[in-house]
Amino acid sequence: MPASGPREKETFKSIRPPAFIPVGGLNDLGRLACALERTPLPLFALEADGKKMISTQLDLFAGTPIFYYAYTEEIKPFLGYRTTTNGEEVVLEESPGNPAMVHAPIIELVKLPQVFEKGLKESLMEKRSHRQKFLSLKVKDLVSLVKVASYKILFEEPPLPIFVFPSAGKWAVGSFTRIEDYEEASIFFYYEENQKPEQNFVKYSMTKADALFTNKTDEHGNLYVKLIRLTQSHPLVEID
Repeated sequence: MPASGPREKETFKSIRPPAFIPVGGLNDLGRLACALERTPLPLFALEADGKKMISTQLDLFAGTPIFYYAYTEEIKPFLGYRTTTNGEEVVLEESPGNPAMVHAPIIELVKLPQVFEKGLKESLMEKRSHRQKFLSLKVKDLVSLVKVASYKILFEEPPLPIFVFPSAGKWAVGSFTRIEDYEEASIFFYYEENQKPEQNFVKYSMTKADALFTNKTDEHGNLYVKLIRLTQSHPLVEID
């Protein structure tokens, strides 16, 4: 359990300008918000620099709210998501009427507080130097990483997403987790691939201690973790 005393005071710090981080596209955003979740994450639509974008907040680190977003040509009240035989389907819909899909609500924002406007502007301009960075720990391989990402299933929660982004000529594949229930204990566990993983999930067999990239999530006896590709290196991660 988290210690009482000084750490309790840390939770009442003021909110810093948020980080808005672009994912590979609407499919990655839909996967992030809907795939393997017990309840889909709410999505927020807004306009920035004349472009429409949809985002979701996934974390809070050192007082910085972390949003992931994708650009879109149109805004509708719901995003529908489902996996298919060969991949996945993501659509924007007027109503959550298709029972074959998981639906995330889209809330349209017309005005942001000043601190959010500042964070959005800085993120789009890729100003990163002033932000506090996650500690990074390199693990041996994909199997080791999936063990980190899937520990929450012991508490009946969905696995943590695994992020993929370019880093020094390679591809960092990693997941954010916390050692304890306070923000500054957050760590980015990762390993590196020479080629960008193109599949959408990782399949993990606990009986064989084996993990591989896949687009399917319907084989019984396996654990699945979603992959989210970013268009650029993660602004809150520093890999030596």
